[in-house]
Amino acid sequence: MSGALPLSGIRVIELCWVWSGPLLGQFLADLGAEVIKVEWFKRYDLYRTRGVERMAGKYPEFIRREMSHSFHGLNRNKVGLALDLKDGKHTEALLDLISQSDLVIENFTAGTLDRLGLGYEAMIKVNPALVLLSLSGFGHTSRLGQMRAYGLVLSALSGFESGIKDPTSSDFVGSPTFVASDPNAATYGLFSVMTSVLEARTSGKGIHVEFSQLEAMAHASADQDEELKELATSMGLDTSFMESSSSVLPCVDGDFLCVYWPADIKDSDKKQISQQVCALEVDDAKVLLRNAKLQHVKVIEKPTEVGAGSVNKSTLIPTIHPVTGPEEIVAAPWWIDNQRAPLRKSAPVLGEGNDYVLGFLLNWTIEDRAKIMAFDQEKRNDKKH
Repeated sequence: MSGALPLSGIRVIELCWVWSGPLLGQFLADLGAEVIKVEWFKRYDLYRTRGVERMAGKYPEFIRREMSHSFHGLNRNKVGLALDLKDGKHTEALLDLISQSDLVIENFTAGTLDRLGLGYEAMIKVNPALVLLSLSGFGHTSRLGQMRAYGLVLSALSGFESGIKDPTSSDFVGSPTFVASDPNAATYGLFSVMTSVLEARTSGKGIHVEFSQLEAMAHASADQDEELKELATSMGLDTSFMESSSSVLPCVDGDFLCVYWPADIKDSDKKQISQQVCALEVDDAKVLLRNAKLQHVKVIEKPTEVGAGSVNKSTLIPTIHPVTGPEEIVAAPWWIDNQRAPLRKSAPVLGEGNDYVLGFLLNWTIEDRAKIMAFDQEKRNDKKH
């Protein structure tokens, strides 16, 4: 890499948890921004314990909260800061930090920051050029705006789930585990914050970007084929080819075939051929499809293996977490000047950056900083925790 990362020199305050906001924060951190993730010992990111729920009560909580690979995989390259946003002194510290920052991202329920005295008006009083991204589930103007949102709910409400069907029967299947709304929101959010930060640096004026994850998911789920068909029909163009589709079908020997269905094929024939393919080994299924004059191709990588289980070893980066020890996490997807964006540090231990942020950046005394960490120590000594 020839020089600094693209976002070096940009400071981001992350007031986010679970997936969408932390993923956006990680995008920014991977590209060089200093991302300071704010949590508290009584209200830390829920993903700190994702996958280790069954260990509650069996391990000390201050160890269990650092064990989740889900958290590690969404929070690399960040600084961890422990502040209680319901404490006046801590709120003042956060506003002091905001005065030195370029961007704040938050995914609380709409209105939460205002109730904490940390709304956009309070932020721009201390930093007129600040960009705030509010990444709520429904947006503040929605009648559902005050409700908490979760990815599965947003994916379902957007209409995205309705397109997930069994290729052999066209029955609605939906997705009980996979959620598209969170990474979709993080991607939309990345574009919006970067353009906003550029504008704020040019104009000197802050920007509040409000973002509905539901609307972003609905936008990605929109049936654009229908819109294109209407446009083409209005222009007198042929639209029959738009009725074509494809399916990935499993064969009995464990291989998969992707089959292209032409627009004029009957649903009954499509269903019958799908069932026949699923009952054959891949070579016999290919003969069947050739005889039926249907285009097809063998799937190189099985759908069930797509994801972390199928990544190339070079995509996994070894690191050492200060609590859980050696591990491998998926690398950043960006290559800059022919080099992968580096892993600068593992996911933050809760409160590990307090000395840097409160001491170096905000000039808190050692005694005041010690009071915050003492709160955590009291919890560690309390057998109930």
